[in-house]
Amino acid sequence: MITQQEFADVLQALSRTLPRFKPWDATAMALAWMTFPERAKQELNREIWLYCAGQRRLDPNPPDDKPLDLQLLDYCYRNRDGRACVEWGLKADLAERMSRPNVFNEQPIPGQVVLASKEPVVNPMLFGVTF
Repeated sequence: MITQQEFADVLQALSRTLPRFKPWDATAMALAWMTFPERAKQELNREIWLYCAGQRRLDPNPPDDKPLDLQLLDYCYRNRDGRACVEWGLKADLAERMSRPNVFNEQPIPGQVVLASKEPVVNPMLFGVTF
């Protein structure tokens, strides 16, 4: 679960480091927190939120048609019509994406099915069998 302080700290720092953004005041931050999806507050943690901030900084074509807090959701939640859909849950491959925090992880192509990577299945009956 993300706390209001963690939420605000990341947004405040990010808004100061991105071009064309001005730092949010306390009123704007309070509004962002009050209107932020409840499910996202429960599912996100500090590490995921920081990953999203890093992805926003690395994004070569960041969205500019929505508030910064909602932009960050695009990097961790499944997307519908180019927007984060919190109801659909976190991206299936989020852990894999987070293992590469210094590389921009592209959004899946619309209609593309993305499954979490799994260990290959090995049949123990085939150990020692040569082909």
